[in-house]
Amino acid sequence: MFALTAKQNSKINIRLALEQIAARKQAKEKMPSWYSNPELVFPSKIPMEQSSSEATALYKSELCKGNFFADLTGGLGIDFAFISQNFNHSFYIEKDEYLSCLAKHNFDVLGLKNIEIMNCDCNKFLENCSDFDCIYIDPSRRNARSKKEILLENCSPDILKIKDIILKKSKTVLIKLSPLFDITELKRKLKHVRQIHIVAVKNECKELLVKMESGYDKNDTEIVCVNITSSGKQVFSFNKADEKNIEYDFVQNPQKYLYEPNAAIQKSGGFRSLTQKFNLKALNANSRIYTSNVLVNDFCGRIFIIENIFSFSKNELRNNLKHMKKANITVRNFPLSVAGLRRKLNIDEGGNIYLFATTLFDGSKVIIQCRKDI
Repeated sequence: MFALTAKQNSKINIRLALEQIAARKQAKEKMPSWYSNPELVFPSKIPMEQSSSEATALYKSELCKGNFFADLTGGLGIDFAFISQNFNHSFYIEKDEYLSCLAKHNFDVLGLKNIEIMNCDCNKFLENCSDFDCIYIDPSRRNARSKKEILLENCSPDILKIKDIILKKSKTVLIKLSPLFDITELKRKLKHVRQIHIVAVKNECKELLVKMESGYDKNDTEIVCVNITSSGKQVFSFNKADEKNIEYDFVQNPQKYLYEPNAAIQKSGGFRSLTQKFNLKALNANSRIYTSNVLVNDFCGRIFIIENIFSFSKNELRNNLKHMKKANITVRNFPLSVAGLRRKLNIDEGGNIYLFATTLFDGSKVIIQCRKDI
């Protein structure tokens, strides 16, 4: 409708207007404070999709501070806008002229001070720049066919080619990557990795943040799992080197409470450390759900009260599910997918009942029926 009426007004740039309408729809949830500012201008679809959310940008701003900061891949600039507030002087670097101009306009609207905007390639900038307290880089992770890349050497810029020079130029380097990247491979390829932050928003993994420090050569990388929710942050951290030496405690039968780790922890693989910190028992090494008789209120994930446990036999399923019309189904270490199990059980999605299909320590397949009122 807008496109039709806009044609009647020659003063309206139809393409720009439609682009802003589409971008603002994305921005409403992704970056609410920017969405609420009518003077800010947003880029086209792809830069908007690749941009960090406001929640993750704010989290990054908590990880570094100092005198001098450089963002080597500026883009839309939301990460720069938040992180630069912790530094006395900051440099926004972006090779795309349009994005650079857009960033200048937006930073002026936001009133950012002590910043420099440079429209150039980051490699050229690194050749002549001074030293920094922190360098941030968010490489493009799509190839020429717009397919997602999960190897560092296929990103643009190639982190492996420039990591030595950026570590010479800066005390700290913060790299944003997709959660599809393998943590063990990142640590092996990059070296000097002090921390890896796995950042989830509302229990959906959004990004990995690799924090490197010049001269750091220890084998004790800290893995920080963060789930940003509407009520705050769930934070769990562990030492990657210590994880393999921690013993699991198993139980054959689930106890009073069932615990499902959040998405960031699921990505991290820190399950041994998780059981140790929260004093939980594992049902199976591969099930990734846990149990206890005592409620652990500060657990980083969802907590359920177990109401019933029954086997996957036809008789047990028929007797326990005959009056059940709706349920929320999760599968953990189970031969069927959620969709496959839902078809087999003939149960619709929703309601207040939670069913976990899983495998116990002795290999038996069971359904754990729970309620979630904690």
